[in-house]
Amino acid sequence: MFKIGEFSKMVRVSARMLRYYEQCGLLFPAETDRFTGYRLYSAGQIQPLLRIVELRDMGFGVEEIKEILPRYTDAKFMRDVLDRKRREVQNVIADEKDKLKKIAAKRGSLDKECVNMVYEVEIKSLPSDKVLALREIIPAYNAEGMLWEKLGKFVADKKIPCGTYGYSIFHDAEYKESSVDVEIAVPVPELGESQNCFVYKELEPIPQAATVRFSGPYSGGYDAALEKLAGWIEKNGYEINGLIRGLAIKCYPDVKSEDDLLTEIQVPVKKV
Repeated sequence: MFKIGEFSKMVRVSARMLRYYEQCGLLFPAETDRFTGYRLYSAGQIQPLLRIVELRDMGFGVEEIKEILPRYTDAKFMRDVLDRKRREVQNVIADEKDKLKKIAAKRGSLDKECVNMVYEVEIKSLPSDKVLALREIIPAYNAEGMLWEKLGKFVADKKIPCGTYGYSIFHDAEYKESSVDVEIAVPVPELGESQNCFVYKELEPIPQAATVRFSGPYSGGYDAALEKLAGWIEKNGYEINGLIRGLAIKCYPDVKSEDDLLTEIQVPVKKV
């Protein structure tokens, strides 16, 4: 038997952590000296302890480790557990990378000392428009690019003539963190025959829309434009009366830099 300090040195796990594992119910001393109260550990406890440390280092929590240890030697069970943890870690990495991108973008805007140019709000009627549209559920709003790639490939493959601007229409009744319902569309001279998810349609005219344009990157510009629109709508006694949509007036590949982008947010409204 080994005292806790001796055992700690042999397994290279601090006595504090050994006490913590005992408190959590993961690893109890083999014996406790009834006279001195010293915790005593056996060599047979080294393997269970190493398994605990291994699982901890892979990101498993205490409750997960408790469930895993009794079935540690079950290869099929362990494969399923590890595959699930791998997916969790990959999702965390993706989230952290997204945070890094946002930090870099904000840092870059501070370095440039420039902000998006947001124009004045304008109320106007929007005519109907013949379009080729693609509507899908996408992981998040910033994944809209995957729709444009898909639509762009279809247009190129089928040699479909279309305009240089494009619409983004947001169908969800409220903001969603994931699984968002987004439709994109490009203007076409004439309606053709729809194919699978690629649909020819005519966008309905909007009698009244509060609109505002902003130039430069979507990041930050979209938020600033929506903030300006919200203030204008509230101040002038209007309420939202339909789906918010974005109109990309100047977009890739027609611009060389994101600073040259020009976008209009269009919000159908009516007087309260």
